[in-house]
Amino acid sequence: MNRFYKASSYLLLVCNLLLIFLLFFEERVKVPLWVSPFGRLHPMLLHLPIGFSIILALIILLKKEIEPKSYAFFVRLMLIITALTSCIAALMGFFLSREGGYDAGLLQWHKWTGVGVSVFTYALTWYYEDLSQKKTRLFQYLSVCGLVLFILAGHYGAAITHGENYVLEAFENKKKSSDFSNESNLYAVSIVPILEKKCMACHNDQKVKGELNMSSIEKILKGGKHGALWKAGDTLHSLLLQRVHLPLEEKEHMPPKGKEQLTFEEIALLSAWIQEGANIKKTVKDYPEASKTRVLAMKMAGSGNSIKTYDFAEASESTLADVNTPFCVVSPLAAGSPALEAEFFVSRKFDKKSLENLAKVKEQLVELSLSKMPVKDEDVKLIAQFRNLEKLNLNQTDISGVTLDQLAQNKKLFSVTLSGTKVGKAQLQKLMVLPALKEVFVWNTSLDSVAIQEFAKKYPGVVFDTGYRGNPKEVLKLNPPILVNEDFILKKGIPVELKHTLKNVQIHYTLDGTDPDSTTGTIYTKPLVVDSYTRLKAMATKDGWLASNRVSYTFFKAGFVADTALLLTLPKPQYAGKGARNLIDLKKGPNDNHGDAAWLGYQQEDFVSLLKFKKSTFLSMITLSYLMKPGSHIMPPATVEVWGGSSEADLKKLQKIVPEQPDKMQNAVNMGINVPIRPGEYKVIKVVVKPLPKLPKWHPEKGKPGWFFVDEIFLN
Repeated sequence: MNRFYKASSYLLLVCNLLLIFLLFFEERVKVPLWVSPFGRLHPMLLHLPIGFSIILALIILLKKEIEPKSYAFFVRLMLIITALTSCIAALMGFFLSREGGYDAGLLQWHKWTGVGVSVFTYALTWYYEDLSQKKTRLFQYLSVCGLVLFILAGHYGAAITHGENYVLEAFENKKKSSDFSNESNLYAVSIVPILEKKCMACHNDQKVKGELNMSSIEKILKGGKHGALWKAGDTLHSLLLQRVHLPLEEKEHMPPKGKEQLTFEEIALLSAWIQEGANIKKTVKDYPEASKTRVLAMKMAGSGNSIKTYDFAEASESTLADVNTPFCVVSPLAAGSPALEAEFFVSRKFDKKSLENLAKVKEQLVELSLSKMPVKDEDVKLIAQFRNLEKLNLNQTDISGVTLDQLAQNKKLFSVTLSGTKVGKAQLQKLMVLPALKEVFVWNTSLDSVAIQEFAKKYPGVVFDTGYRGNPKEVLKLNPPILVNEDFILKKGIPVELKHTLKNVQIHYTLDGTDPDSTTGTIYTKPLVVDSYTRLKAMATKDGWLASNRVSYTFFKAGFVADTALLLTLPKPQYAGKGARNLIDLKKGPNDNHGDAAWLGYQQEDFVSLLKFKKSTFLSMITLSYLMKPGSHIMPPATVEVWGGSSEADLKKLQKIVPEQPDKMQNAVNMGINVPIRPGEYKVIKVVVKPLPKLPKWHPEKGKPGWFFVDEIFLN
């Protein structure tokens, strides 16, 4: 054992000197990347010295019950092991702290107390080696001091991870929590509890992972380094839902693997709330009775009607996981109920296989919403398999109603929504055989008031809802035009198509980025052919209606794709994406997440790239796709140069562009620069971009270097 003690003593001396050095000179120390994984062992390792110190304390307390020789042996052994594990845990903690995202003040206190524990326990081992009987009581006092240091280090560590008042906040939450009622702020009583329970452990004032702080709504709306947490009305591009729907094994899945995951009910509520506007001020009563957000919030709060009982079995968690996708949310109809509801989101992402996949829960599915999905008449056969279906929403789908008779086997179906479809009188008649039918929604169909009155008279037990009947003098606002295209990179021969759901609507548009109005801008009559980078803005007008809001879309034309792309200068390591391949993969980066792998980020160094063709290719235009996000210091380039030739040795400058810079803060937008070049045959193209050296005077961070982010170079 003496060898072990001697080796341990030398190791402790070296490690504690290293700890003290790191503590005082941490700003000058660069930790290798391969060391980072060891730092993540800190939360596990820190329990070892705590456990051994407790064992040591028990041995000291039970001294009278232990034979003196054994007592001395065990005290010495526990001291050495406690000192070793304390030192290792402190070192791992230092490595972990380099990842950032922690409250600086608390982290500093945690470092000092953690190193203090390591040094103090090492000193105790040294002191115990020459312990005399007279010093026994002093050793006990010193042991108590060591225990206090342990408590302080643990306190600051817990404050970093869970918040400064983690232990007592459970009592405070009970006091603060308010009853769910119609007057309650829905965000406060339904959304905040989910975020607090599943997200705030890693995103609070003390621990700001990914630069995202969720301790207040102001800080949530500010977003993190990957952009805003959600986009009102857009579940597809809301970062929160994107991360939640990632596979559990993915590094960016949230909450991380090992943490308590969101339930299907919580995901459904968050999806519905974001889809319906993500309003943080609305009370429960401000949402319509049929609002998905309101219904789900009331279910989770245990409010509303009593739970209906069903005689079928509950679907397993694994089955629910199989049928849930980012664009189809399947969740229990109510807490504790085996009945399920399914709702599809984002029409351009609709996949018929997801509808077919619901066969796994065909017995449990009682509500199905396919509103605004490209569902056709032949798909009704799939819907008919859900024998326990009670409510079906086919609002604004592509069905004409010729196959509605296939729903005759759905004996429990009592509510059908057909609004905005091509269903007529003959097709509606097919539904009247349903024995449980109580309501049919048929507004904005070809059914006129006479036909509706006939149905109402013939079937008095069924309510035929024809929609809103407001004041005829009331002027309503149009919805904006709808973009038909799914991609913003247009390949040869593919035009830009716009449409509107109402008839006799005029769509005014511009292609130069200026705002159209009812008197200016070209009127859309047919699909538009786009030859290069184009910013389209459009709005809708109609006699007797208020004009719609303007919508804006950015399009790029995909012409020739280079055979090889090279980066002659490297981007910043944290924004390296997939390297040069990014420039020719025809994949756009998202506006709200400049950390996405599609982007390459440069600062204080020119972006220089070579694009090569195996054969000479006729080119006349180079288009550079970049991100403008002034709030994150991401600006248009200072200059853009294009060089070309038949080889790298004979490149000639073809064009130099000085892009216009913004004069105020703007929302993030994907921009493009068209660089016309002398038409000709080229095998090599070189693009040189200088990032903005200093942010302009109007910027809050004026004088600091700007960033340049690029995701694609188009050759036409």
